[in-house]
Amino acid sequence: AIINSAKCRPLIIQLSYWANSLVRGKVDSVTMNRSASFKKVLLTSGLAMLLASGLVTPAIGADVTVIDFCANTKSGEVLPITEGVCASGQLSLGAGPIGHGSKPPKAMVPQFKNRFNAAKAAAKKKGFTLLITSGWRSYKYQKQLFDQAVKRRGSVAAATKWVLPPDKSNHPWGTAVDINFGPGGAKAKKAAAWLEKNGYKYGICRRYKNERWHFEPLVAPGDPCPALEPYAH
Repeated sequence: AIINSAKCRPLIIQLSYWANSLVRGKVDSVTMNRSASFKKVLLTSGLAMLLASGLVTPAIGADVTVIDFCANTKSGEVLPITEGVCASGQLSLGAGPIGHGSKPPKAMVPQFKNRFNAAKAAAKKKGFTLLITSGWRSYKYQKQLFDQAVKRRGSVAAATKWVLPPDKSNHPWGTAVDINFGPGGAKAKKAAAWLEKNGYKYGICRRYKNERWHFEPLVAPGDPCPALEPYAH
């Protein structure tokens, strides 16, 4: 069987990953144009036949487990792997949503930082600049921000819609970032909008409707982001 063949497995994984994106209409023209091998595979490998036969579905094959997603450090192009580790010149993005560790870290979670850097590289090729305005925060600093918000907005309920207390915020856990917030004007907003549209490729999602700048690693790379929440709570 094609899926069970060790020699064919890397090709099947790559085909399945691209097929998943094709079904959702999310393979961009840059990916298509920059990879001659992708065009050749797409046109000559019988991808349509594989999809129709059920040997390959929009989800990666049932007996194949993706253990990581690797992103090119220069282009941001993402590919799944089923064994080994990401190669030199690639960033490990992880294979699922990134949650909390056993205790709060002292910096941004490494794989989340990798996801941002991969997205940043891809955005640069499109003419956009992504900057982390605020990432990891200490518990003390998050409390300071929350207390200031309460004073400014008049109540805990009103403040919480914009700044969470330290025991609820993901900033102290290194799994939340504010992108292009503040200076930068229209260009910064357009860059953040690019990330909102394309961040799913790297497992990065905008979370709240009222905060265009707030992003978290809510999904596996390539999976669709969840619907926006109205505000923090």
